[in-house]
Amino acid sequence: MIPVLGFCTLKRFDLADRLLASIDYPVEHLVVVNNSGTRTWQPTKPELVQNLWHIEVPFGLGLVGAWNLIVKTTPYAPYWVLVNDDAWFEPGQLGNIPDQVDTQALNFLDIVPKWSGVVFGEGMVERVGLYDENFYPLYFDDDDLERRVDLAAVSKKTIACRMGHNNSSTLHSGFQAVNGRSYSNNFQLAAENATQGRIEANAWTLQTRRANRWD
Repeated sequence: MIPVLGFCTLKRFDLADRLLASIDYPVEHLVVVNNSGTRTWQPTKPELVQNLWHIEVPFGLGLVGAWNLIVKTTPYAPYWVLVNDDAWFEPGQLGNIPDQVDTQALNFLDIVPKWSGVVFGEGMVERVGLYDENFYPLYFDDDDLERRVDLAAVSKKTIACRMGHNNSSTLHSGFQAVNGRSYSNNFQLAAENATQGRIEANAWTLQTRRANRWD
């Protein structure tokens, strides 16, 4: 059984429903963070899921904050499967994760781009921490985290779990204009973190959240 599977959603609820329908292996906790602020969608619990936790927020946490929240609210799991809502599991693939996961490592699933489906092992989280939430709402967050993983000499593994993916579906749903601002700001933040050799995540700041807003 997979201890925790989580994702966040913003606008394409049809794709989120497709992801839910692709869950064909037992999951103890499915955590869905709804960043839309609309209360217009309710996820349907898949048959093989023991517990569905649907977290609605008035203003979006972004992918980075939402994925961090999934881990923070399930702190006793040995690992966390985190995927994009515009991805889906190919039949029979989800069950490969428990057999192949390294709970001390950063694990990637078989998906393009590679950060669209990852598994954080507890050992990786203990040594490196979570995403830097100043990379709101996304972009360069994964580059920064991987840099920190490498600095901490944490292993990176690949799990043979094939996934399909409609890349950038959220961006193409009406967020191109605001994306330019947040992309540029996050690029600069990633460069600063790399120059400083920072291994720990920066603390969340109100100024950054407001400057990069998508809502």
